[in-house]
Amino acid sequence: MFYPWGAGMEQSKASLLGRKRFEANEKETKVALLRTMIGDFDNMIGQLEQQIAAEEDRTRIKDPRHPAYSMFAKAAAERRQNLLISEAHTRSMLDVAKREFDEVTAELSDLEPIHNSHLSAA
Repeated sequence: MFYPWGAGMEQSKASLLGRKRFEANEKETKVALLRTMIGDFDNMIGQLEQQIAAEEDRTRIKDPRHPAYSMFAKAAAERRQNLLISEAHTRSMLDVAKREFDEVTAELSDLEPIHNSHLSAA
């Protein structure tokens, strides 16, 4: 028996599947980018900590409240603190992005067996 609406419906399902695959790829890319950003923050924080320690060793003043504490060390410590805040914010964004990726992946895995079963029946 021929159903004229069958081909359009099949095309619609294929289109939905394509959109979900695209969305999954975008979410996966976002997760990878956020992980890279966190790694970059970690590296910069580590470098700043080394610079602060080296400056404190050079000046022999380790107390930031001391009147002669290095302005460079103060600025580096402030930058490190800002990076720590940015890193924490980015980690929370990563958690959300991973959840979104997992949701889209689950939707995609639900759609693919349906799509594949329709193809094999045709």
